[in-house]
Amino acid sequence: MAGDMKGRSDCDLDIISMQCDNEARYRKQITITRPIFTEETFQEGYRISTSDSSATAKLRRSCTSNLSISGHGLCLAVLKFFPIIGWLKEYNWRKDIIGDVISGLTTAVMRIPQEMAYALLATVPAVYGLYSAFFPVILYAVLGTSKHISIGTWAVVSIMIGNAIDAVIDVELSNINNGTSEMAEMTSGISAEDNTMLRVQIATSLCLLVGIIQTLMGVLRLGFVTNYLSEPLVRGFTTGAAVHVFTSQFPKLLGIKTTRRTGVITLVYTYIELFTKLKQTNPCAVIMSVLALMMLILIAEMNDLQAHKSWCRREGRKGKKLPIPSELFVVICATLASFLGRFESRYNLSVVGDIPTGVPVPTVPSLRGSMSLFGSAFAMAIVGFAISISMAQLFAKKHEYEVEANQELIAYGSCHIFGSFFRCFPHATSMSRTAVQEGSGGKTQLAGIISALVVVVILLRLGPLFSQLPQCILGAIIVVALRGILRQIKDLPLLWKVNNVDFAIWLLTFLCVCLLGVDLGLLCGVGIALVTIVLRTQIPNSSIIGAIPNTDIYRDVARVPDAREIPGIKIFCFSSSLCFINADNFKNSLFQKVGINPQKLLIAKHKGDINKKLEYSHCDEEPRNNVHQVQTIIIDCCMFNYIDTVGVKTLQTLITDYDKVDIRVVLANCKETVRQSLLKSATLNKKEAIGLDRMYLTLHDAVADHMPSQKDDNFKHVEVKIQNEISYETGV
Repeated sequence: MAGDMKGRSDCDLDIISMQCDNEARYRKQITITRPIFTEETFQEGYRISTSDSSATAKLRRSCTSNLSISGHGLCLAVLKFFPIIGWLKEYNWRKDIIGDVISGLTTAVMRIPQEMAYALLATVPAVYGLYSAFFPVILYAVLGTSKHISIGTWAVVSIMIGNAIDAVIDVELSNINNGTSEMAEMTSGISAEDNTMLRVQIATSLCLLVGIIQTLMGVLRLGFVTNYLSEPLVRGFTTGAAVHVFTSQFPKLLGIKTTRRTGVITLVYTYIELFTKLKQTNPCAVIMSVLALMMLILIAEMNDLQAHKSWCRREGRKGKKLPIPSELFVVICATLASFLGRFESRYNLSVVGDIPTGVPVPTVPSLRGSMSLFGSAFAMAIVGFAISISMAQLFAKKHEYEVEANQELIAYGSCHIFGSFFRCFPHATSMSRTAVQEGSGGKTQLAGIISALVVVVILLRLGPLFSQLPQCILGAIIVVALRGILRQIKDLPLLWKVNNVDFAIWLLTFLCVCLLGVDLGLLCGVGIALVTIVLRTQIPNSSIIGAIPNTDIYRDVARVPDAREIPGIKIFCFSSSLCFINADNFKNSLFQKVGINPQKLLIAKHKGDINKKLEYSHCDEEPRNNVHQVQTIIIDCCMFNYIDTVGVKTLQTLITDYDKVDIRVVLANCKETVRQSLLKSATLNKKEAIGLDRMYLTLHDAVADHMPSQKDDNFKHVEVKIQNEISYETGV
């Protein structure tokens, strides 16, 4: 034996060891002896808590616990509301400060051109993007729980802002002739400067509304609402919105002036207008756009490759390289070229224009047109929060800390409300800036504070230096920043292979956003997702369950060949909660799978068409000879998370009808909430109330208690001994 072992490789020995382990595991057996339990006998023998688990009781207990706050609880509440107290107290200045400073400076370099570009995308002057890069960032560092996300302007929200502003102005202009417009005097024959200030007022109103909505959601602990925005829906929506953003930059890249449109099929009209005005293309803008795009894409790809290598590098290895600040480099070069070459006057090239120095004085935001803006504000509040919390949770998981969704809502809402007093517009988390902030060594919210302080320096001293920056360069920066979002179209092949429903949600949401507009497209996407949920709830899978020989394991007989039906017993499984949506489907599926419709049998019995014994077949409702009579129907309730009054009435009716044809219906694997609903069914109909005696702890209990008293040849595969106790063996 030793000689044989010497001749074997280590791999061979491992295989032999695995085979021995597998054989030993296969030989292990589980033997259990216990009484058969209905829910009634189980609760009689064991102490079961009878606390009310209804939604009303949970709400009452939650309110009671929240109202009874001790001194210690108050301190914890303050620490929870101001997370900066906790992370500053534990801040490792020697270890983390260098990373935060480098990360803050690196992010600021990327932030400055992006904030100005996204401000123009929101149809407000570039300086307001810088305002939105300072005030909200400072407050988020005080109230936010994420250590890595970069709060500020974001392309998708910016395009939504621009569309909302255009829609409000269009409505007001259309109401001028009727004399019903609040802004009739303002919008009639106003100058370009007044039009700009009007847009700023509307953007500020949007910011305030978004802040109020998010703060109320946080106070009411509604952070879970983003769960209704599935990942395919969000990715399809953001990709469709990115197409709108991408299209909106073409006029800047080509130096063409086009009409801003809102409503359905705007993309089609925009491209038609672009093609008709190609002769008006500004050669200077095209040359600068092409050069900027080439440089930005090349450096961006280099940064991505560098980030990938850093990710693959072992932890603890030094020498991590910082990303190349391509945006700032391109902005500086383009601004110098535009200034020295006098591109604005010589080539009619559109530039950013004057950027005032200083910080704006706080003013109360205008609420003019707020009723028209509420729908757009709600959409921005949900979308912005969904993206922000997703990024926060992603990096929190990577760095092993937690973010609190409701506190994040309060933080975002407070940032919007505070920012609205300083002429900021709605913002969210930028995915590209967040990746740079984390990848360049950021450890805490201090990195965001440092980046905001750099923006203040720009506002106080250096803003006018960017006045000759060509707008086509900002358009190129936006287009390149959309690479990551547009790449999400690669989701489709994978979704098609994994889940056709998610594929449909992604694609239909994308098409709706592209064709109907951002706001209406998001609404349609949510509607499509809800419809798929309703359909899957209304028409779930149902099956007949059989026993695996010599085990207490039960599986779908149509999918598992070894699973066999037990003569005289039908086990029905319905893969959804039982409610008004699917109650009829549940009943019809049961009749079809079991092959017995009690109502039709009763009619036939009264007509004398069948004998009193009622022998039935497995697959249809007509009696046949030489088949086993179904005596028991077991409904597996393991998938029932809840049951409403319609579902209860459906079960009561089924039990009563089957009792009339001498077939007993019992339930197994009922959850606590389902049991309570069924026990309370006595208030609906005392005669047909479903008691604990019809509910079994497990499927095996129900099967064992209703097994035929005498076995026959068709019943040899089930090895269960029925006495006062049950005993069975199961292979593992």
